[in-house]
Amino acid sequence: MREQVPLVARVAEVVTLDRLRAATAAGDGGVALLTGEAGIGKTAVVEEFAARAAAAGATVLTGRADPGEGAPAFWPWLRLLDCGLPGLSPALLETGDSGEPPATVRFRLIHATVQALRAAAAGLDNGLVLVLEDLHWADPASLALLTALSRDLTGAPILAVVTARTLDTDLPGAEIIALRPWNQAAVADYLTGRSGDPVHPTWPPVVHRLGGGNPLYTRELTRLLDAPGRLRRPATAVSLPDGLLRLAGRRTSTLTPVCRALLGLASALGPDIDVPLLTRIATPARTADETGTADVEALLAEAIEAGVLAEDRWAPARLRFTHELLREARYAELSRAERITAHRRIADALGETVPAETARHRIRCAIDDSSRQAARNACEAAAREATRRLDHHAAAVWLGQALELFPADPGLRLARARAASRDGQLTLAVADCTTVIDLAEAENRPALATAAALVVRGYGGQVAPALIRLCERALALASPADEPVASPADEAGASRRGEPVASSEAEAEAVASPGDRAVADADRAELLAHYAYLLVETGGHTRAEDLSRQAMAFAERTGDPRALAAAVHARHEVLDPFAATGEVLDLARRSCDLAAVSGRPDAELWGRLWRLDALLALGDLPAYDTEVTGLAGLADRLGWPVARWHVLRARAARLLLSGRITAAREAADEAFTLAGTFEDQPARELHSAFLTSLAPFTGEPPPWPADLSSAIADFGAEPIAAANLAHLSIRAGDRSAGAECARRLGAMLPDLPRDCRHTFVALSAGELAAWLGDTDLAAVAYTLVLPRADRFLNAMTACYGTVSRPLGLMAAALGDREAAARHFTDAITREQHCGAAPFAARALLAYARSVHDSDPRHARTLAGQALAIARRLALPALVAEAAGLARDELTAREREIAVLAAEGLPNRRIAERLHISERTVETHVRNTLAKLGVTNRTQLAAHLHAEIH
Repeated sequence: MREQVPLVARVAEVVTLDRLRAATAAGDGGVALLTGEAGIGKTAVVEEFAARAAAAGATVLTGRADPGEGAPAFWPWLRLLDCGLPGLSPALLETGDSGEPPATVRFRLIHATVQALRAAAAGLDNGLVLVLEDLHWADPASLALLTALSRDLTGAPILAVVTARTLDTDLPGAEIIALRPWNQAAVADYLTGRSGDPVHPTWPPVVHRLGGGNPLYTRELTRLLDAPGRLRRPATAVSLPDGLLRLAGRRTSTLTPVCRALLGLASALGPDIDVPLLTRIATPARTADETGTADVEALLAEAIEAGVLAEDRWAPARLRFTHELLREARYAELSRAERITAHRRIADALGETVPAETARHRIRCAIDDSSRQAARNACEAAAREATRRLDHHAAAVWLGQALELFPADPGLRLARARAASRDGQLTLAVADCTTVIDLAEAENRPALATAAALVVRGYGGQVAPALIRLCERALALASPADEPVASPADEAGASRRGEPVASSEAEAEAVASPGDRAVADADRAELLAHYAYLLVETGGHTRAEDLSRQAMAFAERTGDPRALAAAVHARHEVLDPFAATGEVLDLARRSCDLAAVSGRPDAELWGRLWRLDALLALGDLPAYDTEVTGLAGLADRLGWPVARWHVLRARAARLLLSGRITAAREAADEAFTLAGTFEDQPARELHSAFLTSLAPFTGEPPPWPADLSSAIADFGAEPIAAANLAHLSIRAGDRSAGAECARRLGAMLPDLPRDCRHTFVALSAGELAAWLGDTDLAAVAYTLVLPRADRFLNAMTACYGTVSRPLGLMAAALGDREAAARHFTDAITREQHCGAAPFAARALLAYARSVHDSDPRHARTLAGQALAIARRLALPALVAEAAGLARDELTAREREIAVLAAEGLPNRRIAERLHISERTVETHVRNTLAKLGVTNRTQLAAHLHAEIH
């Protein structure tokens, strides 16, 4: 039994047939002709319509033509007439032996059958529907009967529904319904209906391309993809079974041999057929003169007429197979020799004009040393072109194709690793570099090992330990006797951020000169700098600082721009940017200046990132905005996914500082989504840190662990992890977890490395201590952080505002009210000056909380100012906190006047009702608006309503 194909995207056709049937029931007969290629869904439409017609009371008779050569005349009609209706029988079409001429006999039989059908229909209540399928296979007599019937349907309640791929017979008055292939949306509907689960959006385009929208091919492809859950995941390559290819290949079986041979060449070209190119490769022994072109055009016309090829009238020089399945089916029929010859002809004809296309065909005809070398050259050219277009993924793919031909070539492997690193495929890049270092160690080639260790740079996170091992192996090979290499295996930690680096081209010399055993000072400086950076990423600050000094000394001695850029990077990593902001800005300038002369665009990227964080630390937001624009332009030029990730993070931080909290969250989420396109970066940790800095404004819980105590036990040994967990403990109100974090941080602070995390960790410890009332820890943290009082604890990773606010909290916890007031006032002033309104509101609230008991009136005034900001920026968490602190700020008289003012009474009426002066009312209203942080009586009414409810 034929599987029922769900009726997709055919509603209009069924509605048309329903309309014709309704007209038929009223006595106005007609003919409908459904046309379309094999598998297009003609039968599905007719079956749906026939079921609907029968349900409406119509009588439905069916017949089908047979492709077999032995089918008798009138075969579909004979099947249809064998129905049991009075007056209808196959005997109507029996020729007998009357001795009349055949034409006369046929005319008489046709006329009698038409009249019998009219008589039978007249005796039915709801008309007669005749379904005749596949009439492209019908014999002439059957078509003659259909034509005669179509001419004699006036006043007869008969609807003839005919299906055919094409039909040359003239059917007077017939309504032609041409079925078109499904579009991509229809394919998506079918896949969803068939699977019963959501379909990943990458699948419909793939299935539509392969099946060309043909329902039959789509059904078979869907059956092939019917593995549990496959359609829910992103699309992958589809291996087409022989049976499906044979099914599609039937479409070309009726073409002439020479046309099929031309289609074989065309199938090797790919989905799009360049007609001039096909003409050249189809006539290799002669020029594409008019005769050759005419021959090819005639064959193409034959394929178009058969529905195998399709053309675009606006672009006649390009054709395509109507279904990708047809192309793959014809390609599968080619012999090995035919395939190789076709691809060689195509590659020769293309030359170097289209590198990727040339490479694709060179690979498919690489069978000996000469053709393999040609394929390698073509792949490298395609990779260079892809890199020029910033398509690093394609570059890695083409270099991988070349590696399959020459797997032992270290130059190719390093080139593939560099492209993979730029594309964020870190696992692949590190594996390639490891393979090259294995070779370097086996052949004692230090320069080659150094080149391999320097390919994947600027990344931390989970990949950092593997990169450290590469550096250690390269350093050991470079000078095994006098260069001790400290393993940081016990210093593992979380990464702060990551970036792929355009590796220097120095490895070319190392690869080309296996006899050169020396490592140049410039390369050594780069290697030491890279190693120092990785040690910082994994917590080995002391060792990293020493190595960074060595790297700078080597680099300055050589004057090599690449080495200097690497040394500048290493120096930056060992600094605390909040303590050495001026030096960070100088290093950022040097890094950007070195980018062009060193051939390392990553140096400019790093320089701009350092400058952005330094400007945030200084609170210079106008300069920050200018720098973000520059970073976005650089990211567009580089095309690195991770560069675009940094742009989104920079924008998220700026949106947070301006109080656009929802937009900040959206930008951060977009950055996190983009981070999924490259591997092994701490994107989740960085995203969580940013959301934690959003939480005070939104009131939404940050993504903390389900069990903070367990998280502290697992990760609390790392200062940065302990600091983040301290903030989570405060937000969660978990004093037990906070106490454990405080214990750990207290033990860490005396020996805390003066690196990029120092200020954040110390401030987090101090803020936690103030919350817990731990004066000992607060005193230690206060002393460490006080020199940074003029800085902002803001970075692209997370924003916490000016350092003065937590200093005020610590001073208040230590009982130094004067210092606390000074810090809080400074914090409010700084936030207002730089335009960070939501952080000004936080500072106002912190100050209000600290003086709530000692000076409640001042606390209410501060809270009112914070409330005004929070309401203006729609910050729900701050609104609630500020309103709570300001709730008891109105005196009885003020509240009495506020209620009347909120009701809309003018000052004069209020004065009359309360027997006070109008000026007194005006003063009370003005003070009340200021205390509650509202600006008009409408807002006052809303505030009072919120209090009541």
